Amino acid sequence: MRIIVYVLASIMMFAPLPALAQDWINYFDYEQRFSVNLPGESTIEDTTIVSLRDGTYPARVYRANDGASSYLVKVVDYTEAGTLGEVRGSIAWETWRYRREAQETGGQVTYDGYTVIDGIQGHQLQITNVDQSRTYIGINLLKGRLYVLEASVPEGLPLPMLFQVSLQMLDENGDRLRFNTDADGQWAPDERETLR
Repeated sequence: MRIIVYVLASIMMFAPLPALAQDWINYFDYEQRFSVNLPGESTIEDTTIVSLRDGTYPARVYRANDGASSYLVKVVDYTEAGTLGEVRGSIAWETWRYRREAQETGGQVTYDGYTVIDGIQGHQLQITNVDQSRTYIGINLLKGRLYVLEASVPEGLPLPMLFQVSLQMLDENGDRLRFNTDADGQWAPDERETLR
């Protein structure tokens, strides 16, 4: 009987577990000019969003899962926006939409503040949902493209740090963009690193 238990335990130990066996990948989209770490290949959906001033803009949504945790990247293309206000207000608008959704569903915003990725300014939210799962949102804007990262993890699971800090914006050649800012918020490209 003991031998059977040991054999079954050995088989179970070496059997593949889809949710645990996924390897994170560094995903690149050169058309949308970004890269990000994801837990495997994503599904991609082209859609549209309605902006602050009721404009309609194209967006691409990337979704991936790692067990019960979900990851989403949304890129909204404001490059054809008719007014600068649409573009400049896009971070505030997207942030407001997340706050409103949290309020409507009984979630609580536990962090709401400024963030910077590679010198690119943005906003970050953390929300504790009614079921005690947590949602982490990062929103950044560069050259008419709004990048939204959203990760939701069940209660008790680790923070999605690998995902949150992995966003990189790319230039037209596919090289990583980094900026330095002065005291007045003026940007200057940082030429220290390229990906090719």
